[in-house]
Amino acid sequence: MASTASSGPLQSANYRLLGLVGQGQFGQVYCAIHHKAARLVALKHLNRDRLTTRRFLRELRFLLSLEHPHIVNCYALEQSATGRQLVLDYCEGGTLRSIMEQETQLTLAEILTLVTDILSALEHAHSQRIVHCDIKPENILLSLTPNGWQAKVSDFGIARLNQELRGEHTGATGSPAYMAPERFYHQYAETSDLYAVGIILYELLVGDRPFSGSHTQLMVAHLNHTAQIPDTLPQGVQSLLCKALEKLMARRFNTASEMRAAIVSMRQTLMAAELRERFPKPIITSSVSHFHPQMSVPLAGICQAVCLSTVGSDAPSMLFTAVDNSVYGWSLTPAGTCAEQQPIQQWQLETPVQQVIDCPNGVIAVTHNALYRLAADHVLLPVATFTDPIRVAAGNHRWIMVQSAVTPARFWLVDSLGAVPTTPHLFTVDTPQGDLRGLYLDDRHFLIADVVGQETHLQVITRWGKRLGRLSLQAPLHLLARSQHPNQFLAQSGTHKKDLLVISLKPFRVMRCRLEITADWLGELVIGRVGVSAAGQLQIANFQGQIIGRVDHLPPPTAISFHPPCSLWLATHQGNSPQLHHIDIRELDLEIVF
Repeated sequence: MASTASSGPLQSANYRLLGLVGQGQFGQVYCAIHHKAARLVALKHLNRDRLTTRRFLRELRFLLSLEHPHIVNCYALEQSATGRQLVLDYCEGGTLRSIMEQETQLTLAEILTLVTDILSALEHAHSQRIVHCDIKPENILLSLTPNGWQAKVSDFGIARLNQELRGEHTGATGSPAYMAPERFYHQYAETSDLYAVGIILYELLVGDRPFSGSHTQLMVAHLNHTAQIPDTLPQGVQSLLCKALEKLMARRFNTASEMRAAIVSMRQTLMAAELRERFPKPIITSSVSHFHPQMSVPLAGICQAVCLSTVGSDAPSMLFTAVDNSVYGWSLTPAGTCAEQQPIQQWQLETPVQQVIDCPNGVIAVTHNALYRLAADHVLLPVATFTDPIRVAAGNHRWIMVQSAVTPARFWLVDSLGAVPTTPHLFTVDTPQGDLRGLYLDDRHFLIADVVGQETHLQVITRWGKRLGRLSLQAPLHLLARSQHPNQFLAQSGTHKKDLLVISLKPFRVMRCRLEITADWLGELVIGRVGVSAAGQLQIANFQGQIIGRVDHLPPPTAISFHPPCSLWLATHQGNSPQLHHIDIRELDLEIVF
């Protein structure tokens, strides 16, 4: 979690660099946080040898004149020995191009929302008599909202800057794949930007651009060839694309507001099922399977928690289940399944066990206000007792992160390797405003999420209680889960709690996958991220965010433990028959290559 600022070419007195997020012909873009204000920004470093002061200031005037919710706004100008830095809005979702390259599917409703965001930005820019001249997915940045992605247009004026660098009449500027026909004749107008928006809409729906090839081939196609619009698209969408991609400017939408109004009107004619349909259509559809029992053992009652222990071994050697006031220990085979139909150990507590967590020197049972180490011969060793009801962040680390379950929430750290009983170390956080959730990042760093309405504020804290920074998301996080990758975690979000987020902290980036289920558990296996619902549905997304598999009709789980690389344990309760199921995803008849 150490800063990377010293390893990069850019040094800033006012900002701490969190990582490089982009590279362009004029320089680099960094994710950075202001030392005093703790505001996250994008620092766009522009090399002096590419831009003269006169030309740079001319373009800066355009950037500063454009303030709009769907435009990447410019806040300030920084100077350094190596160049200038524009201080810009930071968009944690990356570019629209990155979404396309991941082959992430979006619903038609999401696609139309993104396009209307872009048109709203262009409407504002055109009202200032500024034509973008280089609308393309690389210049559309994404920020998270409770309803999904919000688009922000970036790099206004860069096309004019390119033209100035190369000479006014030396050739067409911009990206040929998105250029309107008149642009190849060195002409531009507001409708040129709208043509590019039409190309983006086509690409989001179809998965490819209407024309491809060399610069010359693209020019010929844009000037002479008609885009082939699939007849499988809704009729209203087809008509809109046809008008946006007209060769003659007079036949296109006259203004961004006209095109945006046409999309809003067309959207109202679509059925709910059409708006939920996902695009582009995948070449290979996700695999669907039904659950068939593989291996199970009976449980003594409803299981509240399942935990795998790796003490003394690289692979889990014991499994622990919590049922009422008892914890049961099960021996595992080298293949990772239960060696016996009955547990080999039992620990009896005075109150119900809420959680069981794995630590480097043993397993800890968590009751409503106390921690106990499970020792040999059924012995319980009291670790710590609290005056408040508690919950514990899961993770196989030395330090146990304990959170009070009452308001205002408090946090403690307990040394699992220390002598018992021990005194918990209380540490403070910024004044909480909403619902707090804690999560392990590693044995030295912890994350606290403060969910306030439709926003989430993230704090990274060391085990000594030092705050390393504060990040914000314009979306509520309902569930947090650890990732196997450093500086990264999983979360559930969205208005309907169906967004699976993969959040990286250095640099701050968010990858979003829209699940078809509301997950109550999140985890990672060798093929990707897994969400499981309390209703008995399992869905798998690969590491690029594509849905690749679904399993229906699982017994409704009461507790889950993920067992990488390929397994998970489900404690279930159907009728009067509580059971513990071991599921190997390789045996689920999913058409997935492992």
